[in-house]
Amino acid sequence: MKRIFVVAGLALLLGSCIRKQVVLEVAQQRDSLTSVVVSKDSLINAVFEQINAISENLARIRTRENLINTPAEEGVRRPIDEIRSDIDAIDRLLEQNRARIASLERTAAQLRRADVKIGALEKTIRDLEARLDDKSREIERLHAEIARMGAEAEQLVEQVALREAEVEQLHEEKEELEERIDHLHTVYYIVGEEKELRDAQIIDKQGFIGRTLTVGRSAGVESFTSADARLLGEIAVGHRRVKVVSSHPEGSYELVTGADKRVEKLVIVDPDRFWESSKVLVISYK
Repeated sequence: MKRIFVVAGLALLLGSCIRKQVVLEVAQQRDSLTSVVVSKDSLINAVFEQINAISENLARIRTRENLINTPAEEGVRRPIDEIRSDIDAIDRLLEQNRARIASLERTAAQLRRADVKIGALEKTIRDLEARLDDKSREIERLHAEIARMGAEAEQLVEQVALREAEVEQLHEEKEELEERIDHLHTVYYIVGEEKELRDAQIIDKQGFIGRTLTVGRSAGVESFTSADARLLGEIAVGHRRVKVVSSHPEGSYELVTGADKRVEKLVIVDPDRFWESSKVLVISYK
């Protein structure tokens, strides 16, 4: 009888141990499943975060593209430096998206190993990769375009510099030509008392009988008044016994005399003929 009680006690003890072991195993499985679920949820959340970040970057890229393609003013393209800055910003956004897509692919691999159905995610990744490739090709085109525009701008700068040099040369030639023309039309005149003009060696008396006045060979123009023959129409005299000493054709000028026999002025009636023989006019009086 005593043996029966011992066997029964052992059976109860064994059953209790088995139940405890089962409870522990169930708890461990539950914790393991909970960990798996949490891990899957974390991976899925990471997927959505990456997709949202990629979408935001694509929106920023579109904004930059609109800035590039929209002229700053009607018919005027934005400065090349601004366009290049936008392209560089797009490059950085594309690089960020490449890194995020690579992260998505690693997350997708983890989900596959966890037996999660990720067909839709894989399709999303492929679509994003395709869009990224399209944007990359567009950026390559924009880089080529900006390089072409830069080359054209450099050519324009060179052309402008060349034109400016040509204009400067023409301006210098024009000034030189104007100086030559002014010099050709520069004439000199003096009105003075005969003795003073002889003392200054501006005029000489030639011959012995009926000596005539001539312009002195050593006469300088320092005492003369210079003028532009194109603008000089008359010269004030205001004296009697006036003589035009320098050589000028008759009929090319006229001495205008007042009521008191005083010569008021010399009027040049034919400038071309008047100055063709001499660019110097000497008028003497006694």
